[in-house]
Amino acid sequence: MVYLSTRLFLRPSYVVLGLALLTAVPAHAADNSAAASEERLRKDVFYLASDELEGRGPTTKGIDKAADYIAAEFKKAGLRPGGGDGTYFQPFPYPANVLDEPARLTLRGPKGQEIVLKQGDQFNPMGLGRAGKLTALVVFAGYGITSVAAKYDDYDGIDATDKVVVVLRDAPHCANNEETAARLKAAASFTRKMANAEKHKAAAVLFVNDAETARGDDDLLDFNFTALGRIAQESNRPAFHVHRSVLQTMLTATGAADLADLERRIDKDLEPQSKELIGWTAGLEVKAHKGALTLKNVIGVLEGAGPLAKETVVVGAHYDHLGYGGAGGSLVKTIKKPIIHPGADDNASGSAAVMELARRSGAAPDRIGRRVVFMAFSGEEIGLEGSKYYCEHPLFPLEETAAMFNLDMVGRLRPDEKSHKENVLVEGAGTGKNFADLIDAVNRKYDFNLSKRSETLPANSDHFSFYKKRIPVLFFWTGNHSDYHKPTDTADKVNVAGMRKVVDLSADVVSALATEAKRPEYQAVKVSSAKRSDGPTLRVMPNYTDDGDGLLLDGVADDGPAAKAGLKAGDR
Repeated sequence: MVYLSTRLFLRPSYVVLGLALLTAVPAHAADNSAAASEERLRKDVFYLASDELEGRGPTTKGIDKAADYIAAEFKKAGLRPGGGDGTYFQPFPYPANVLDEPARLTLRGPKGQEIVLKQGDQFNPMGLGRAGKLTALVVFAGYGITSVAAKYDDYDGIDATDKVVVVLRDAPHCANNEETAARLKAAASFTRKMANAEKHKAAAVLFVNDAETARGDDDLLDFNFTALGRIAQESNRPAFHVHRSVLQTMLTATGAADLADLERRIDKDLEPQSKELIGWTAGLEVKAHKGALTLKNVIGVLEGAGPLAKETVVVGAHYDHLGYGGAGGSLVKTIKKPIIHPGADDNASGSAAVMELARRSGAAPDRIGRRVVFMAFSGEEIGLEGSKYYCEHPLFPLEETAAMFNLDMVGRLRPDEKSHKENVLVEGAGTGKNFADLIDAVNRKYDFNLSKRSETLPANSDHFSFYKKRIPVLFFWTGNHSDYHKPTDTADKVNVAGMRKVVDLSADVVSALATEAKRPEYQAVKVSSAKRSDGPTLRVMPNYTDDGDGLLLDGVADDGPAAKAGLKAGDR
């Protein structure tokens, strides 16, 4: 990039940039007034973040509706399809357990009674379990927790070998001992309980909602809620989610205390109440296989013209989110039931911004410059999977990709506390030579407070996949907030006028990237940690699709414990 002087009109290089900015003006300027642009952005965000789209989780029908919507908008904008087979889609696989047919669960009691349970009514198979067919005795193992730190063991005094264990969700409630409660919570996840059941040689696991989770409605989790990724494929036992009434029936028939009483005893004295359910057997069958879910990137192309036409600038944003919270990443620590995470800011806002940029670019008359490829990525929330797949299977040569511009969480524009100017966070300014000067020059028209980080680059969004391929990147966002990865990230909280302003700035930056004669020069910077975390972290990015032994690392933050221990990308 050419250096831009503060005396802009004296620099020949800025004449090129000035022409680039002019090309961002659409053919029909009236259609892109502030009011019209904001109305389109509002429509896009409110639709993408609506309940109809179910949080755009990877297993929902809503994510396909979102992809279709974005593709339709790309088409309206005049972009040609950039995916395979003449479509706007680039499909890619993501590991998932796939249920082949309805599961079977039958209980037989001490008096010869037989209870055939109905899937979807009294039980559901769980995606984190394995396929299998067996008949075995049943034991109740409390919360299914063994914690040396908390001096608590639900398996103490019972033999779970080759038996079906029934365990409660969550952990004992220790109101008077926060430290012990925290230690028990650490062992309370589905995966920890599955691992503990396997350690005690159980044949299968039946999960039951604890009293707090069942309050209001004893909802069952759908198979797909726990069916995704590496975690879903680590267990070697079948797993089911059954109603509390099923466990209560077995307890009553064996003369045991009421389930609610057992829970109260555990909570009061922190004493396990595990027991064999004498005379009860469970016959079960799950037919499932280790397969893949098909996700898809949405890609629209605005062809270049002139001497730079063979080069590409990628403009991207991810359109997926957390769905009902089961895809992982929800920061509502008390979440136990499926609840829509709308993802209005993360990242309906960025997706809407990319669509608006596509509309403006598509309407620009007599456009000259690099090809601009607009991409809406899927699978970002589960490991940057869509952008990673594109970079491994590029539809346009990476060696001819001049830059990647990413928009993620641009819906909460607000004033900087010191300058009181509206604050835009700019990541990646150090990855392209003179990127910082370019952004500052463009911003003189807008006068944002730009919080630029040139020395480091966060590995927290899709730009990072391109950076790893030695492509200069820029990433704009408007900052974190208390609704991040929560059901409260709703469309009504998005600053639509602020989004439009970010799009205005972005349009000029993208136009400059597409037309500047000298291609951006890649520069390596220090990589900082990925998505935000409330707890201890190694600051690594796992490969979620690898099924080999150990944990394959896709990335390691330079400033994290893993890097200090000598770990690097590619290590297992």
